[in-house]
Amino acid sequence: MVKLIENVKELYTGEDILNKHICIACISGITGLLSDQDLLKSLIAQNNTFMIIAALIIALVGGLYLFGYTIETVHYRLQAGITVLPEINTQPFTRILGMALIMIVWIVYASIFAGLIFTVGFLLVAGIKILTLLLVLLYALFVLSISYVFVAYAKDFKSFGLFNFTLPFKFMKEAFVDSLILIVQFVILSILLSIPLLAVYFLLAFINKNLGMGIAICIGSYISFIIQLLWYNSLAEIYEEKLQDEVEELY
Repeated sequence: MVKLIENVKELYTGEDILNKHICIACISGITGLLSDQDLLKSLIAQNNTFMIIAALIIALVGGLYLFGYTIETVHYRLQAGITVLPEINTQPFTRILGMALIMIVWIVYASIFAGLIFTVGFLLVAGIKILTLLLVLLYALFVLSISYVFVAYAKDFKSFGLFNFTLPFKFMKEAFVDSLILIVQFVILSILLSIPLLAVYFLLAFINKNLGMGIAICIGSYISFIIQLLWYNSLAEIYEEKLQDEVEELY
């Protein structure tokens, strides 16, 4: 937990840091607002097809940019050894384009594995709750381990060997305990951060419910992105300590 706090401090230090966080807050806030279910339901009720498509496209572009920015941040972390926020420019889109095939392949892998888990769970162990729970846990760990694939790509932006379906299982074997500890830490962090967010929402809701919801979504989206940055940089630390050799053997 101490290391996690240090990572938080690193995210708020550095050159031009205020401008970077303002830009991040604007991008994440707009992305969060345009992907809000209540907004989309309202547009659907109005049969405003153009606005629905525009909102979804802008939200998708914003989400992809933020993920590309995360990958760029992890690259800095793996190369420099510290968490440094990159400049706000078009580079994150380049990272997304570079890893597009990896993302698509692993979405397909995760979907296939989910189908297998569901089939096995339904046909073989549906009546045995503990086994069903273990299968769900296995899938959750599989999805978590896919994040290590993206971290591996972020180091040198090389995709060779990262399409191997067995990689997540190797990562689980080497970093199972570290990953579980990290999950617990982030659950605690998320709960702690949600308390002031809820307080802001209820305070503003007394004034205007829509205003309170809008501000809460913007703040929540910014906090969620900061947690995402922390999450991937924490995974990068585990990757360096436990998993790097597994990937470098593939080259």
